[in-house]
Amino acid sequence: MSTDVSLQPDINTLPKDVDILQRLVLQLFEELQKERARVQQLEHHMDLLIRRIYGRTSEKFDPRQGALFDLAKDVPSAPVRASASPKPQSPSSVNRHAHGRGRIPENIDRVEVVHDLTEAEKESMGGAGNLIEIGEEITEQYEWKPSSLFVLHHVQKKYARREQLPESGLTREEQNVIVAQKPPQAISGCLAGPGLLAQVIVSKYTDHLPLYRLEGIFERQGAKIPRQTSDGWVLGCAEFLSPLWELMKQVVLASQVLHTDDTPVKVRDAWKKLKHTGRFWTYVGDEQHPLTVFEYTPSRQRDGPAQFLKTFRGYLQADAFGGYDGIFLDSKGAIQEVGCWAHARRKFFDARQTDASHAEIALAWIGKLYAVEKQLREQCIGDWNELPRDHCYARITAMRQEQSRPLLDKFHAWLETEASRLLPKNPIRQAMDYTLGNWTALNRYVEHGALAIDNNAAENAIRGIALGRKNWLFCGSDRGGRAAAIHLSLLASCKRHNLDPFAYLRDILIRLPKILPAARMDDLRALLPDRWQPAR
Repeated sequence: MSTDVSLQPDINTLPKDVDILQRLVLQLFEELQKERARVQQLEHHMDLLIRRIYGRTSEKFDPRQGALFDLAKDVPSAPVRASASPKPQSPSSVNRHAHGRGRIPENIDRVEVVHDLTEAEKESMGGAGNLIEIGEEITEQYEWKPSSLFVLHHVQKKYARREQLPESGLTREEQNVIVAQKPPQAISGCLAGPGLLAQVIVSKYTDHLPLYRLEGIFERQGAKIPRQTSDGWVLGCAEFLSPLWELMKQVVLASQVLHTDDTPVKVRDAWKKLKHTGRFWTYVGDEQHPLTVFEYTPSRQRDGPAQFLKTFRGYLQADAFGGYDGIFLDSKGAIQEVGCWAHARRKFFDARQTDASHAEIALAWIGKLYAVEKQLREQCIGDWNELPRDHCYARITAMRQEQSRPLLDKFHAWLETEASRLLPKNPIRQAMDYTLGNWTALNRYVEHGALAIDNNAAENAIRGIALGRKNWLFCGSDRGGRAAAIHLSLLASCKRHNLDPFAYLRDILIRLPKILPAARMDDLRALLPDRWQPAR
C-alpha cells in the first residue's frame, strides 16, 4: 500500500472567494515559516553536535569581521608606550609556546659526569705525561630517575631512671620510663608519610591519575597498596586539612569581586546503592584575596551557593544560572550581579550556521569590546604598571566609559531592532534575547576597574575537573566529593601562585600537625598558598 500523499491540490476544490483564498495563503505562509524555523533549529542542533564531536571550540575573532565597522572611527586607539622599567614577568606571563631550546633552569639539581680519554687514547697521543689539559667543554641535558618508595625506619629511644621512683606518675618528672616521641602525624597511625600522602593527592587531583593506576605504579615499586587504602588516605587528609579550607573560605568571601562557576560530577555510592549528579562550585577571589576555593554539593540547588555566599558583599561575576537570581534579590543590593560576555559571545558563535550575517555582526560588536580590554591590558603592563591599584582602577573605568560605553549603547540599539525581525525560536533570536535579558549585568563591568569583561577566571579554574573526569569518571560518595573540593582548593591556589603542589602539601602535612588543634589564626593564615614560605 502506497503512503505517498500528493501535495498538489485539485484546483476545482479551491474556494472561489478572494477573501478566503487570501486567508488560506496567509495560513500556508505561516505554516511555511514554522517549518523553516523548525528546520533551522534542527540544523542548528546538528551543527552543535557535529562541532562538539569533531570541531574546534575556539571562539577567536575573525579579522574579516573588522570590515563590518570602521574600527578607527569608532574606537580611537591610544598609543601604548613600553614602561622604562617594567616589573619582572612572572613565569605565567612568559610565552609558554616560545620556539627553540631554552636554558635549563638553575634550580634543578646537577649531577656532574666527567668524560676523560681512555688509556688507549692517551697512549696514542704519547702517554699521559705528554698531554696538557687546556680546558673542557661543558654541555647539559635533562635526565630522569624514576621516583621510588622508601621506608622510614622510626627508632624511638627509650630511657629509664637509674634510681627508680617509688611510683610512676603522669607527668614526665614523675615517670620512671620515658620514650622519645615521633613528630605528630596528619593521620594518626597512618602507614604513609607526608611525602607519600602528598604524592597521592597531587597525582589524583593535579595529574588526574585514578587510584587504581597509582596502585599499579606502587606495585611496580614492590609495594602492595590497595586503592581502598589510598582512598582512605585521601579522605583522612581532607578532614585534617579542613581548617585551612574553612580559613580559605573566609579570605575569599572578603573579596570585593568574586568569580563563580560550577560543573557536574557523577556520584556512584556503592555502599548506599545511590547514583546521582553532584556539583563542584568554584569561587575565585580578587587580587587582594588571591585564593581559589571549591565546594561540593549533592545537587545544583540554589541552597549550595546561597549558603556559601550568605556573608559575601560585593560584585559576583557568574553565568546566567537562575539559581543566582534569588541570591541577588535576597541580598537587597549588597551583592551586585556581573555578567559574562564570553557566554553571550558563545551563543552567537554557536548560531553562525543558521544566520551568518547577524551572527558575524554580533561577534564583531563583541570583538570591539574585547579590543578595548586588550588596550587596557597593555596599558596596565606598560604606562600604568607602577600606579597604585586604586588609581589604576580609576583609569580603567574612565577608559571603559569613554570607549566601551558608546559601543554598548549602539550594540543595544542594533539588538533591539534586529531581534524584532526574527522568529522567537530562531537560534540568533535566542542569542539576542539572552543578551538583552542580561543587559544590565553585562554592562556592569564598565562601572568599576576591578571588574572583568567575562567570567573566564572561574571557567579556567574548573577546567582541571573537566579533564580529571575523563580519568577518574566519578566520585565514590558525597564524602568523597567534599574531600575532593578541599584538595582542589589548595591545589588550584598553588597553581595560581606558581607553587610546586607536592612541595607545598608535603610541607603542610609536616608543619600543620605540630600546631593543631590549638593553632592561632595567624599561624594558619601563614600556611595558605598566597603566604606560604617553605620551612627552613
